[in-house]
Amino acid sequence: MKSTRAIGVFLLLGLIAAGVFFLGWAPRQNRIQMIEAEAKSNAEERLAVTVVKVKLSAPTSELTLPGNVSAVGETPIYARAEGYIKTRNVDIGDVVKKGDTLVEIDSPELDQQLRNAKARLEQLRASAEQVKAAIEQARANVKLAEINFGRSKQLVAEGVFAKADLDEKTAIFDARKADVKAQEANLGAANESIRAQLAEVARIEQLTDFKRVTAPWAGIITQRNCAVGNLITPSAIAAGRDLFRLSDISTLRVFVTVPQSNVVDIRVGQKATVRVPELNRIFIGKVARNANALENQSRTLLTEVNVQNQNNSLLPGMYVQVGMETAQARRMILVPGDTIVTRSDGTFVAIVDQSNKVNFSKITVGRDYGTEVEATSGVSEGDSLVVNPSDDVKNGVIVKATARK
Repeated sequence: MKSTRAIGVFLLLGLIAAGVFFLGWAPRQNRIQMIEAEAKSNAEERLAVTVVKVKLSAPTSELTLPGNVSAVGETPIYARAEGYIKTRNVDIGDVVKKGDTLVEIDSPELDQQLRNAKARLEQLRASAEQVKAAIEQARANVKLAEINFGRSKQLVAEGVFAKADLDEKTAIFDARKADVKAQEANLGAANESIRAQLAEVARIEQLTDFKRVTAPWAGIITQRNCAVGNLITPSAIAAGRDLFRLSDISTLRVFVTVPQSNVVDIRVGQKATVRVPELNRIFIGKVARNANALENQSRTLLTEVNVQNQNNSLLPGMYVQVGMETAQARRMILVPGDTIVTRSDGTFVAIVDQSNKVNFSKITVGRDYGTEVEATSGVSEGDSLVVNPSDDVKNGVIVKATARK
């Protein structure tokens, strides 16, 4: 009886323990399964990526590079005269010829300076005439003193006059000759003053000519920084305040950066074709010069191509495509631009291998073709690259790759 009761107690305790275990284990197991399912769902959603294959370009013997157009000659135009702008004859975009009047400046102070300088010149000339008259009078006095001296000398010799009278006439004669030399010196000083004043008049007349600002050569006005009524001072030159900016666009310079791999293909005098897609035209130019040194960061050679601007069709600042023949046909590895990730330590692409694992590879960028970029290292033909990789795409992550259509 006691043993039967003990067995019942043990069974009851076992059932109670089993119930407690089940009540604790079942919810925990459900939570684990829910977490695993949610993690699996999130992982599958986060790691779904679109990939695109790396391809090779078609073989080509022409090197095509982007270029920037610049004027062969450009200069700021300043005013040398001080005053207010009376008339302005040109504006932005106007084509001018050499010597065309751009602005006229009203300068009353400069006109008054010229009048004063000319009046001063006339005064000096009148003074010089007075000195000339004084010289003539002094020479006449010399002649009279010479005659008196001769008479006294004769009379002294005859014993009519005393020797003291001859000494007096001699002194007077010498004084009159000294007067002539003094007046001649005054005339020389007056002539020097006249020459100095003539230079001053010429200087002010030159400044007066500067009231009319003209074009130094034929070209196009690309900037205008003045208006009628503006006060213009020569000190604006030091301040960098130019009236206009004039560009010579008869010949244009196109600057291109040639990659190191193609430097050997570029020669001074080489023919180049400049293409402008918007104009649907091709311009023929030639390589004029290069920097003879590669840029440290990009490893490219700055090269200048000169092209004649027919009918002023090309404009400074345009973006063009420049084609130059290479020594041999080449194929390039092209990477879509939306697969590139730029970081502080370089340029990368996310490569998905055959096991769908992501590996970031650092690449060296060559020429930029807009939607595609040449890669000179870091990728190979046929590699699968992640398009627009997000922050969740990291090294070693397994992804679900879908080819871009």
